[in-house]
Amino acid sequence: RRPTHLSTLPHSSRRTATMALPTSRGLFRSLLRARSVAFKGDPTALSAARVEIRKHFDESKHLGPEEALEKIKEGVEAESFIRLHVVQAVGNERGNYEMRIEPQHVDGEYEAPGRAGGCAGEDGEKKP
Repeated sequence: RRPTHLSTLPHSSRRTATMALPTSRGLFRSLLRARSVAFKGDPTALSAARVEIRKHFDESKHLGPEEALEKIKEGVEAESFIRLHVVQAVGNERGNYEMRIEPQHVDGEYEAPGRAGGCAGEDGEKKP
């Protein structure tokens, strides 16, 4: 089956659609790349993520152009979430987990644990 592309949408939908959206094939590839980065070195997670991505695309094969456009938008959000928010933790020799935080995972408000001088409570006040 050919990938759904914005050019197959009715004219009225094309005007309101963001033209920067990928084709379904392009989105599939972007999701696979994002999962490769997020789960690098973890064959179990890589395989499970690929199965999940494929499942969502297979379930959407029957959709018409309008519904496909909505699914593509959801997929773009999912790719962004994986790329920006999924961080893999790896066990170390002390029995703890370590994460490798990359610049794309952090916005300007991140403070490394132990450097902030305490935790903020629900009211925003720092606790010792």
